[in-house]
Amino acid sequence: MNSKKLNISNWKYFFLLPLTALLEGPLYGQVVVTPVINPVVTVNANPVVSPVVTANVNAVVSPVVRTNVNAVVTPVVNANVHPFVNPVVNVNVNPVVAPVVNANVNPVVAPMVNVDVNVSGVWGDRTEGSWFAEIRGDKVRIEFRGDDEDNNWSSNSDFMLSDFPSLPRGQKGEFSLKREAGTMLFTGKFDDSMGYGHYKFTADKAFNDFVKSQGITNVEDRNSFSFFMVNLKKSYVEMVARNGFKDISGNHLVSMAALKVDEPYIKMWKDNGFADITPNELVAGKSMHIHEAYIKEIRDAGYTDISFHQLIAFKSQDITGDYIKSLRKEKNDDGKDELPPANQLVAYKSMNIDADYVNSFKAVGYDNIPYNQLTAMKSMDITPEFVKGFIDLGYKDIPAHDLIALKSQNIDAAYIKSFEDAGYKNIPVHDLVALKSQDITPEYIKGFEAIGYKDIAIHSLIPLKSMDITPEYINGFKKLGFTDIPLNELPGLKSTGVTPEYVASMQEKGFKSTDLRKYMRLKNAFSEDKQ
Repeated sequence: MNSKKLNISNWKYFFLLPLTALLEGPLYGQVVVTPVINPVVTVNANPVVSPVVTANVNAVVSPVVRTNVNAVVTPVVNANVHPFVNPVVNVNVNPVVAPVVNANVNPVVAPMVNVDVNVSGVWGDRTEGSWFAEIRGDKVRIEFRGDDEDNNWSSNSDFMLSDFPSLPRGQKGEFSLKREAGTMLFTGKFDDSMGYGHYKFTADKAFNDFVKSQGITNVEDRNSFSFFMVNLKKSYVEMVARNGFKDISGNHLVSMAALKVDEPYIKMWKDNGFADITPNELVAGKSMHIHEAYIKEIRDAGYTDISFHQLIAFKSQDITGDYIKSLRKEKNDDGKDELPPANQLVAYKSMNIDADYVNSFKAVGYDNIPYNQLTAMKSMDITPEFVKGFIDLGYKDIPAHDLIALKSQNIDAAYIKSFEDAGYKNIPVHDLVALKSQDITPEYIKGFEAIGYKDIAIHSLIPLKSMDITPEYINGFKKLGFTDIPLNELPGLKSTGVTPEYVASMQEKGFKSTDLRKYMRLKNAFSEDKQ
């Protein structure tokens, strides 16, 4: 019975016996080790420009007429630096190490302009409430207040003092204001320039019916208070319909009236090529104070096909014709002045790139930096002084994309100088990027020099660090009698899991060789982990 029992450990070694030929026979096959190091540096320059224009004409908070124009300009600058380090180790007779470093810089500028006119309010009964007033010159600022079961509200609005010829002074009295949308009756008094009391608003139902008859949608009785506050008139409603806006809402009508979007203003846009302009866009343009002179100024500066949203973005960034002209470059192949795309110009201005910044690089030899690279350079705070530090060390005519890669890795003159002191001079820029991305320092190199590796090539250092190979790892093999291991063989050993401990364990089992590469074949062909 005992003869039938198996020793599992010895049985495993029985299968190992045919593999001893690997230690004596020729090598075959390949092990490809590709540690890919991708230090991705994303420089996101997001200057968000949000000019929020609250068109609170006649201070209507009762149906809260707040025309919020949010021209949000978000130029997103992604300076993506991808130094790809691919040390390919072919375990053959002569292992080849070929680290490939690609520092690709692709700054993407995507300013997004969202013109959103939001006319909204908390609706409720605004027909009665309290009022508080102050006379300011030829105007009266009146605050309306209300308090019902659902909410409290208040609204400020300015009226002409001439609208109230008989204000009660010193004692309680009544006065009123009649408009096409209805009549406001005030009860109270004024002491000097200050007044207070109660009010009651009565809507003109016929006026609401007229507004509906003109094709205005979503008109309800509660809209009457807003119509009154913006002094909406039948002639204005007819003008809006006459100019092609027949299916707009009552809220849009109020916002247009509040900002005094009149017929000449509508005609101005259409005459300038914006035939399909919307009520939202009209309100946005008026709130941003965009007029014909500004459109002409921008077109004369070179942006002849500018869109409405781009105009909003330009105005929100205070881009002028003079600013555009200051950035002109030499003429292109068509004989026209080269200008950045409109979206990129918004990114330029939002990042405070001006002619002074552009011209400052001419002193260090950069006369015609591409627009997209200038944006990335500014987003990473690259200055002529930064460039000069490299020039002083002999690095001349560094391409702009390489400057971005260097800055993204925080590589400066001091970093380069530390390698020069260690005997590494004139290191190519792409090698510098790869070294820094792997956090390789002169101290790391000295560790290898201390165990006999002199004059190590840069392309050999990168796969060593990427595989976390240390002098201690190498010394483990030396204790087993493996001296003078070629550097380009070490990544293959580490990547296949051949360690001093593994070699020692195989030697104890009788598999001995003076060639470490055969242990790599042994490890690859028969791994104990697979048992």
